[in-house]
Amino acid sequence: MGRFMSGNVSYYNENAVQLAKQYDSLEFENVHRVWSMYWPYGDASVLDIGAGSGRDSRWFVEQGCSVVAVEPASELCQLGRLNSSTHVQWLDDALPALSIARELCSHYDLILLSAVWMHLNSAVRKESIAVLSELLSENGKLVITLRHGGFNDGRSAYSVSVEQLERLSEAVGLTVCHVAEDTDSLKRKEISWQTVVLEHARSNKSKGR
Repeated sequence: MGRFMSGNVSYYNENAVQLAKQYDSLEFENVHRVWSMYWPYGDASVLDIGAGSGRDSRWFVEQGCSVVAVEPASELCQLGRLNSSTHVQWLDDALPALSIARELCSHYDLILLSAVWMHLNSAVRKESIAVLSELLSENGKLVITLRHGGFNDGRSAYSVSVEQLERLSEAVGLTVCHVAEDTDSLKRKEISWQTVVLEHARSNKSKGR
């Protein structure tokens, strides 16, 4: 079940209200500033995985995008629905299969995994990247944020690195086009972030992928 495959789902459900307030205290433009050159506009189709409170999904809608929000934690999903316009389509779906999102739309122009990857073990990461590659449109961008720094609240996490993500991505025809580092938006000194933007390798694009 992706970032909720273990006991994490219980944490996100039990602390949904507090977490939603925390997420919504931050602005999209600040949290995601390091990949601003890839922000989607217009009629782009966006898949927001681990959408949480819906903060990012709401921003995408404001830009005119068509947005599908995936949030397996039912309490967070409910809050997200309540605080979002009907233009955001919320799904009770999860990595690695994303079965509902796949049925809904065959390809997405932007796929965002913000604060998700560290919750996936190596096996689920491998399965997930293959599915994400299939769902990414020919000229689309896959954006994955990597959290460096653990949890002290019971949530489980696994080590992350750009190098590992790059190896997994190359195996399914994706290539890294941007890597950026940033401090933590909540000013937690023990936590830092990297954002990796991926796209289909040119050889795959030329084959009409």
